[in-house]
Amino acid sequence: MTRGTERSILSQCAPTLAGVKAGSLVKFDSEVCDSALGILRSFESMDVGTKVLRSAGSYLCLVYRRDMLSCVLSDPGVRSFLEGMGYPSGFRDSDALDLLAQRMSEGMQHEIGIFLGYPLRDVEGFLENGGRNYKRIGCWKVYGDVDEAESMFRRIRAARDEVMRMLDSVPLPAAV
Repeated sequence: MTRGTERSILSQCAPTLAGVKAGSLVKFDSEVCDSALGILRSFESMDVGTKVLRSAGSYLCLVYRRDMLSCVLSDPGVRSFLEGMGYPSGFRDSDALDLLAQRMSEGMQHEIGIFLGYPLRDVEGFLENGGRNYKRIGCWKVYGDVDEAESMFRRIRAARDEVMRMLDSVPLPAAV
């Protein structure tokens, strides 16, 4: 795997790896699948999990903070929302991840925003408005609290910058 591919994967996952948001999506080609998953799974000791959501042609993987995602999924409003989307009543986190992967294999499912840590109001607003009539666009389309979203966008950018700075400070291994 090239340094550029590593940078791309880590940049996409930086907000989650840094504990800023519950989840991140990363897409990679099948040629780098084993290496990419190896990199992502190296963070498991930091309470980071991975779930392959789609693997047709290219891989789409959810990288998530177990504790943060569990907190999101335990919110009564989120549970009610997901149950309304067909998730079973009383689901466990692992059940929700399995059902998300099943649904994602059929195409993009917009409840993915919940698993990425987007505010419930923004996910609901996106679905209700078909992606239109948003108040602000940044890392996602904002339908709820713009100030809260702006603060999160800044934290996401800072996390990305910090992870990239840390990666760039690690010297490349010498060529053999």
